[in-house]
This record gives sequence, C-alpha cells and structure tokens, in this order.
Amino acid sequence: MLLALPAPAAAKVNEIRVTLQVPTREKIDLIGLRRILVTQLIVEQETPDVDLSRELVDVLRRDLRRRTRLEPNGDPPPALPEQPLPELLANTGFWRGLADKHGADLVIAGEASYRTADRSGYEQVDAISPATGQRVRRTVFVQREAFILDLRLFFLRGSTGELLYEDHFNAEETRNGQGYDRLAALLDLYDQMVDDIMGIVSPQPRQVQRTIFSE
Repeated sequence: MLLALPAPAAAKVNEIRVTLQVPTREKIDLIGLRRILVTQLIVEQETPDVDLSRELVDVLRRDLRRRTRLEPNGDPPPALPEQPLPELLANTGFWRGLADKHGADLVIAGEASYRTADRSGYEQVDAISPATGQRVRRTVFVQREAFILDLRLFFLRGSTGELLYEDHFNAEETRNGQGYDRLAALLDLYDQMVDDIMGIVSPQPRQVQRTIFSE
C-alpha cells in the first residue's frame, strides 16, 4: 500500500546585500621604483590669485607621501624646458638625466589648465505670492560661476627615460553667486580626481555590492 507523505516545506532563502572594499591594482609595475620626482607642471595660462603648478605639485607630493609607498623627492620641483610636449616626452635622454640628478626612480610630469566660466542665466522658480498666498512660477536671473580643472600626467621611468603611463583628468564644479575663492575651488576639484591619480601607483579600495544568500 502506498502512503502519501507531505512534501517537505521549501526552505526560506534570505538575501543580504553587502558592500565590500575591494583593492584595485595599480596601473604601473612598481618593482624597483621607490623614489619619485614631481616636476613643475606646464601651465597653459596662468590663473589670477593662484600659482597653479605650485599648488598642484604640493598636493600631489603630499598625497603620494600619505597614500602610497613611494618616497617623493623633497627638492624644489624642477622646471621643464620650453619644448613641444610630444618632443619632450620622446626625449629619453632628458628624463634620464633629470632622474639621475635628483636620484629618482620615477618622474611625474604634466600639464594643467584652470579656468572659470560664467554660467549665469534665467531660470524658472516656484514662489509663494505674498498677495494671494498661491504658488506661482517666476523667471529670475541666477548668477553662477563654473570652475574647470584639466590635468594630464605623465609617468616616466628614471633609468631609461621611457614613458610608462599617461592619463587625463578633468573636473568641473558650478557654484551659485560670484567671487568664490579660486584656490578653494581648485582644491575641491583636485579632490574629485585624487583617488584615480593615486590608483595609478598604488592599489586603492573600491566599493562593490555583493549579494549573499542564506537559508
């Protein structure tokens, strides 16, 4: 005789979303590279009230010291010759000599531009009419100023002068009003790209979402 047995209850599956910190690999093989030289940056056009090269070199060296195993050279950053950039990057003898003079295994050079743009204009805003107490839509003129930072960096091996890696970074931020501090805006824009810059020479944590199933 056959007996009908009750079907086993389906196990309840719990789904949990977790955030993990996963290191990403650096873009350059750093074996044998420890001492690093950051040169002055080539600046397309000087910005009033901001020494663009000095400010960016200072924060680059600070973050390389804090966030990587590299040892930035403490000498004043050397200036680069006035030469078309493609020719300068191809001049391996120049980079070898510069690295040898400063005892550097790796040289970082670059070019930067920093500018502002007027983003003022008319826009529609909702307001409460003081006469009727009703919501009305009005056209008002809003003053805005945009700050734009463009930065290209080149990483060259000191022993050979060869170009190992290059990258391009761009950040823009618009603020209401006029007359915002240019240096403060510059550092804010740099902060937007610093993780990607440090990721070239050091593993950086990256947040990823994962799903874990459990009964």
